[in-house]
Amino acid sequence: MDVVELLKIIWPLIVIQLAVQIYAIVDIVKRKKTKNLSPVVWIIICILGEIIGPIVYLLIGKSED
Repeated sequence: MDVVELLKIIWPLIVIQLAVQIYAIVDIVKRKKTKNLSPVVWIIICILGEIIGPIVYLLIGKSED
């Protein structure tokens, strides 16, 4: 399997990951209030946590306001 074939397979996953990260970061910035941790920490988690970080934020860190 060469690089081009591999990219054809994983590019949708990369797009989904980036979309979830961007959505979570925009949500954090808009709300300015989160549960459990400060917004800055959640942004760092979303950036460094790749796909898991934003999902964790959306499940347990998102404020109800």
